Amino acid sequence: MLKAFAWIPESGLVADPPREKFAEIIARDDAFLWVDMEGATPSEIALLRKPFGVSPAAVDECRDYRSLPKVEDFGSYLLVTLHRVQFDERSREMHLREIDFVLSRNWLVTVREDSSTSVEQVLNRIRGNDALVREGPGRLMAEIIEVITSRYFPMIEFLEREVDVLEEAMLEGRRGGDAFGRILALRRSVVALRRSIVPQREVIHRLAKEEFPLARGTTALHLRGTHDELYWILTELEIHRELLTSAFEGHAAIGANRLAEISNRMNLVMEKLTRFTTIFMPLTLITGIYGMNFDHMPELRWKWSYPALLAVLLASGFALSWYFRKTLPREFLALPEDQDKRVQTRIWKRPGGTAATGVRVREKKE
Repeated sequence: MLKAFAWIPESGLVADPPREKFAEIIARDDAFLWVDMEGATPSEIALLRKPFGVSPAAVDECRDYRSLPKVEDFGSYLLVTLHRVQFDERSREMHLREIDFVLSRNWLVTVREDSSTSVEQVLNRIRGNDALVREGPGRLMAEIIEVITSRYFPMIEFLEREVDVLEEAMLEGRRGGDAFGRILALRRSVVALRRSIVPQREVIHRLAKEEFPLARGTTALHLRGTHDELYWILTELEIHRELLTSAFEGHAAIGANRLAEISNRMNLVMEKLTRFTTIFMPLTLITGIYGMNFDHMPELRWKWSYPALLAVLLASGFALSWYFRKTLPREFLALPEDQDKRVQTRIWKRPGGTAATGVRVREKKE
């Protein structure tokens, strides 16, 4: 889809002029033409070659939507490749899309793969006020870049809220089943944003310091503010990356602590089972021998054999218990002294609101 706006002194702002008039408009020194291509067809892309005279290399760059942000000077025009973010907070989906600017003295062509709210916002502005168009193509490009940069702020605010939620859960000792998945997803988003914004800030810096003649004056002046905004965004992303790393380590520590608690409780259970098993093993041996019912076992026909056997079993059990208590370490037979308490390494909030790390002993709730 192709949209075009032209500024002609005798006609003012003209929306969607015929394509046949493009060459006539850009040939004038006092006229200006902006062509916006969304999902351009081959015939629309061909307009870059004629009438705008863009080189085949630059046309190929506009067709490739996988390039990193960069700026190339072709003499009579600039090719500026930037990224724009598309973020839906409800679905938590973020996409980075490319947009290409071909800037010349009195014309501007924007090429994008799909719809862009940033470009649509600028289109609506010039429909109601043509003052922005009269300032020239460079000023219009700077306006679009400024709006594209402003679209990063909702993503930064979303990351800040998500990090706060994860930190609060960590400070309260909670670890949801999806905590690690959320942290990793947020980290991937932060890394993707930094990978895009770092070269993009360099491109804006080169344009803002008037390195190129086609981007001087008011264009460079407005891009300086955009460069400062990108610097702030990168600083916030670096802070969020550090906080996400800390949150990941904190949730991992909480998980490891809970596993250690479960392991300790299992060890206590196994110690109890071992004590009872050791005591009952000889008793089981005695009952097993007299349970074979051989004919030539004189004890089987003795009148007092049953109570005598019970007495032997009781005596053997008490004797083994006494022997183990005297010979084995105390901690093996006795329950730990802090059996009704649970020792946990926790991260908690002090009354002043700051976080601290330490060991807290809590009564175990049965």
